[in-house]
Amino acid sequence: MKKLLAVAPFTVLLAACATNAPTTTAPTTAAKPVVQSFTCEDNGMITAAYAADGQAANLNVTLPKVGLQDAKITLEQAVSGSGVRYVNNVNPKTTYDWHTKADFGIMTIASDNGQQYQVNCQL
Repeated sequence: MKKLLAVAPFTVLLAACATNAPTTTAPTTAAKPVVQSFTCEDNGMITAAYAADGQAANLNVTLPKVGLQDAKITLEQAVSGSGVRYVNNVNPKTTYDWHTKADFGIMTIASDNGQQYQVNCQL
């Protein structure tokens, strides 16, 4: 019994010093963008590639009614009351607004002369 009492503190001390084996983590790779394809009214199509952080969207837009065929448009995230909204207002003559929620999207194209075109799209 005396030997057990003499060895017990030493065993507890060793157990307290024990550590887990070091772990290594694989380096993280950049997350891939999320790509969605929408079918729109007026025989249109929009393919949206969203940045992994959600801050930008790269669109490939085909809207025959307004003369867009495979147009590449880069948009930045903007304030939205509901869903997610992206805008491109770098061209003073034309503004693009892409607003999505769930499986529904709305593309609005506004020109500096007051004309506006809006099209509904579905995943």
